[in-house]
Amino acid sequence: MQAKLQRIINMLFYHESWDIMIVKDHGSHLFPDNTLEILSNSVAQQLKKKYTFQADPFIIEKDDKLYVFYEAFSFRNSKGTLRCRVLDRELVELDDIRLEGFDDLMCHLSFPFLIHINDQLFMIPESSERKEVILFQSVEFPARWKKIKVLISDTEVTDSVFLSLNESCYLLSTTMDNEIVIHSADHIYGQWQRITPSLKVSNHHHRGAGTPCLANNKIYFLTQECTPDVYGKSIYIKELKKLNNAIFDESLIEKINASINHSDGVHTLNFSNNYIVYDTKIYKFSFLSILKKISYKCMMRYRNYFLTRRYQ
Repeated sequence: MQAKLQRIINMLFYHESWDIMIVKDHGSHLFPDNTLEILSNSVAQQLKKKYTFQADPFIIEKDDKLYVFYEAFSFRNSKGTLRCRVLDRELVELDDIRLEGFDDLMCHLSFPFLIHINDQLFMIPESSERKEVILFQSVEFPARWKKIKVLISDTEVTDSVFLSLNESCYLLSTTMDNEIVIHSADHIYGQWQRITPSLKVSNHHHRGAGTPCLANNKIYFLTQECTPDVYGKSIYIKELKKLNNAIFDESLIEKINASINHSDGVHTLNFSNNYIVYDTKIYKFSFLSILKKISYKCMMRYRNYFLTRRYQ
């Protein structure tokens, strides 16, 4: 009875609030060997609070500045947009830039997954409301982007992660029920096809949580722990043992809990040569929480209806 009452109170008076944290590691980070140690023992700086959700951070170090690409979400419009927070190397915030080139999508956007190929910068944002996975290219860093190609259509997947392995390209995605979906192509501009390899998985948490990393001749990738009751609980570091059209084989290396900064959750982590960035949530009390949640659900259903009608 007490647990049920607490769930009702949480539903009525609490909502999630996400923030972005940055750790300056001075080049001491050796992923994944000491990732958890650094996160647990370092003081993280929180980006200034501008939106209800500041989440899904991806980081680039360039010209003595840090560029943190992220999702910005406010209950005022109940739709995620993509932005870039610019900082200097001492983590002084210099600018907050709205990314251009995405307005025509008219959907919720998040998880701005960045890809470097031959000195070119690409992005695959999460655009599941459109039932598309879309490739963008940077044309004026960091603000201006252009749409290059729809990689996958008529498929509702979220948080796609790009991998290049053995002269093949792969996209690891999940359905809205957190079931893994894998597509393959000869190159990023190629014809993407869904494959169904035999799965040897360490757990049932497959949703992307950051950029894969090659370290010590091993490929590591990140997934987030999401359950029907809790979204964005923790992050798993996994080693990719094998991936081809026949086999997907992974093993669990480490789990990063929200205890690293005494919060209620963490679900995206990325790093550069000298910095680690992650998002973190707290449950925030408000008498208007239930109205905010209802507003979000209504706006989401309206967008889904509008997009379905528009592209029929």
